Amino acid sequence: MAIARVNGTALFYEIVGTGLPCLVLHGGMGLDHTYFHPWLDPLGDLLQLISYDQRGNGRSSPSSCENLTFDQLCRDADALRATRNVEHVALLGHSFGGFVALEYALRYPHRVSHLILVGTAPSFDYAEEIQANVQRKNPTAETLAAVSAPPPATDADFARLWHALLPLYFHNYDSVLMERAFGQTIYRGAAAACNDTLFAVYNVAARLGEIQAPTLVVVGDDDFVCPPSQARRLQLGIPNAQLTILSACGHFPFIECAAAFEATVRSWLAQIP
Repeated sequence: MAIARVNGTALFYEIVGTGLPCLVLHGGMGLDHTYFHPWLDPLGDLLQLISYDQRGNGRSSPSSCENLTFDQLCRDADALRATRNVEHVALLGHSFGGFVALEYALRYPHRVSHLILVGTAPSFDYAEEIQANVQRKNPTAETLAAVSAPPPATDADFARLWHALLPLYFHNYDSVLMERAFGQTIYRGAAAACNDTLFAVYNVAARLGEIQAPTLVVVGDDDFVCPPSQARRLQLGIPNAQLTILSACGHFPFIECAAAFEATVRSWLAQIP
């Protein structure tokens, strides 16, 4: 575990593996990178997984919403790349981390060797589909209330909100597995409160054709928030992108369908020169 001091902030990161350098970008503002471990670690023979807490999140320095912009998050990612003394990196972006990965690939195309997009979307313009997916999953009253809750005011508020929402994010919800996945998470309510603003301005749909890097798109067939329809938009828009839809998986396929996810990434990497 280490700290990179870049762009006036401190980014907390850890490295697993010795393969191709790969920045691993976590989802939704308010979470951190810990839910990737140990699930992604077996890929360390192929990828040097550089997982970090984006500014304002987890163990990295706090940040105001004013400084939590896609431009700043991309500049942070590139500065972290530079600290590793590498010219090119792969990117693995999950959920909101996929938003940042796509923005980075458009801003720094000459730096991206591979792009792996997991449970993500090219824009956040499909609210009706999300609402329909929520209803399809027959949520409890507590979960349904959490869906429409206001932005969290504190870290504890966000932690409670997140755990109320978690059953929606998995095909088969398992409280023991959730504790393994999120038991080490440091929740940041101030960062989570920035999500609505970030979602409102995010839209790379019209620019997907500009992405040059080999791209793998992975989605669970039961992902309610970034469903297969959005993965197909990515596949159709990004030149030569490969799409894999994993069965009986929700928004975290590398946790819920770990073996299938690992096999998908390994197979795809073997095809890329």
